[in-house]
Amino acid sequence: MQKIFFVEDDDGINFIIKKTLDNSNFKSEGFKKGLHFIEKFKEEKPSLVLLDLMLPDVSGFELIKYIRKTDQKIPIIVVSAFQDETQKVQAFDLGADDYIVKPFGILELTSRIKSKLRKVSVELTLSFEDLVMYPKKRIVQNKLKKINLTVKEFDILKYILINKENIVSKEEIYKSVWNSNVFVESRTLDVHVKSLRKKLIDCNVNFLIKTVRGIGYKIEKKI
Repeated sequence: MQKIFFVEDDDGINFIIKKTLDNSNFKSEGFKKGLHFIEKFKEEKPSLVLLDLMLPDVSGFELIKYIRKTDQKIPIIVVSAFQDETQKVQAFDLGADDYIVKPFGILELTSRIKSKLRKVSVELTLSFEDLVMYPKKRIVQNKLKKINLTVKEFDILKYILINKENIVSKEEIYKSVWNSNVFVESRTLDVHVKSLRKKLIDCNVNFLIKTVRGIGYKIEKKI
């Protein structure tokens, strides 16, 4: 389960954030002082940090700098009463990923958190059924067995996995994989998909890349 640290010295807002995270099935730990957060952060790295800027000991800006000195990837969402553009720009310049102005809506807070966590998850791994992809390492494996793909096959599969809930059009794949808005030759993509399918079938993966006539492709679990 993903764990979120939040730093908020106001008792009322601290309670609201805690309840919101609990109701969204996140593990969480709250801190009212920046120094207490730093002590815990040295021991354990969370999946995401919610951070107030105006704290009784260390400012939120200093905490952003501290986090980014040790970790560049953990999402930081500032939750602050500061509405001035200067504070927002400073927070982003120091490494914050998002900024929510108080008072905030619970649904908005939850949506922002899930959005940031999805982005991190995509950067680390993609998966469907028994297949796992590591985009940065460009590794695909099924039941710990590596599947050897060409560059284009890998990128096609990556795009399909990112959009696994949807039908992806051939035009979308061309734009993503070939970095082009021009849909040149359908046969080129068909050949790559055919080869990709064969490799996945040979590795006995538990899903199929189905053709949706006149549109594109859809990934589906085997029946």
